[in-house]
Parts: sequence; structure tokens; C-alpha cells
Amino acid sequence: MTAGGAAPPEELRTGRLVLTRVRPADLDEVTAAVDASLPELAPWMPWAQDPEGTREGTAAFLAGAWDRWAAGEEFSYAVREPGGPAVRGVVGLHARIGPGALEIGYWVRTSDTGRGVASEAARALMEAALALPGIGRLEIHCDEANVRSARVAAGLGHQLVATRDYAGDAPGDTGRLQIWAWPPTA
Repeated sequence: MTAGGAAPPEELRTGRLVLTRVRPADLDEVTAAVDASLPELAPWMPWAQDPEGTREGTAAFLAGAWDRWAAGEEFSYAVREPGGPAVRGVVGLHARIGPGALEIGYWVRTSDTGRGVASEAARALMEAALALPGIGRLEIHCDEANVRSARVAAGLGHQLVATRDYAGDAPGDTGRLQIWAWPPTA
């Protein structure tokens, strides 16, 4: 939980993206983005393993995300382009790595990979997180085989501070977790 129960704004804007707090009403758009991207998400996301359960899983995620926001445990956003209804991905801040720190998570629609969408959205999360009282450390975690995610972390100025064994839970996982941290150490 963040210090003093503070939460980031429910809407964040960048030069070309609008990030809005996810809500149950986003079900159709988020499901469509997941369905369009399952082959690329499945290697890295445990929740992307059952194509038949995408809608039900997304509904449960959205309902839970709304509650976790209120509890200060997670701040999840739908990523869109201004004027565009389609969800480009979902990003979030997660209060699961200890006091004074938040973990950044992200995925984007396959059609948006390589366009800087994940990087731009994650940068907006960084700025919002660091504006919260008591937050001084950010981390991005990814399997060492997930080179695209690692590229986003490095491009945001995060430093690889550890690689450790873990029980991978998605087919592409090697069981080697990279921890990328900001601010970088000297």
C-alpha cells in the first residue's frame, strides 16, 4: 500500500496516449485486445493460457482491479490513443515489493508492439508513481527470455539489479527472473 493511502490520478495523458483506470465496463475492449494478442501474450502471461476463458478471466480481473485500486494494492490502467476507442493494452502499478516501492507491469496489443506504446505508458506510470508520497523505488520484473520487456525496462532507465531463480508459471519462462530497478545505482 502507498504511504498515507495515496493513489495516482485515475487518468494519465502522454503525447499520444490516454491511460484510464480500468473498470468493469472495459470488458469488451480489453477482451478484444487480449484475444488479438494471445499468441504473443501466452509465453509470458499465465492468465493468457486459456483462450476459451479470456472473457471470464478478463471480467474477473477488471472487477478485482477496481477493488485493489480502492485498497491501494494495484493501480491498473487501460491504454488508448486519444479519440480511439480500442484498448491498446493494460499497464499497472503493483504494491507487492515492499514499502516505498511499486512494481510496474505492462502488456500491449500485438499490433502495437515495436511502436513505443509500452514504453510511453510505462513512463507515464513512473511519473505518477514517483509523485506519490513515500514512493522512491520502482521495479520491473520479467523472465530473462522476455527480451522485449527487458528492452522497455532498460529504455526507461531501469538498471538490471538481480537475476534469480523462480518458479516460472508461463510456457516461455526459463525460471530466471530479472529485476530491473529505478533509480539506477551508481
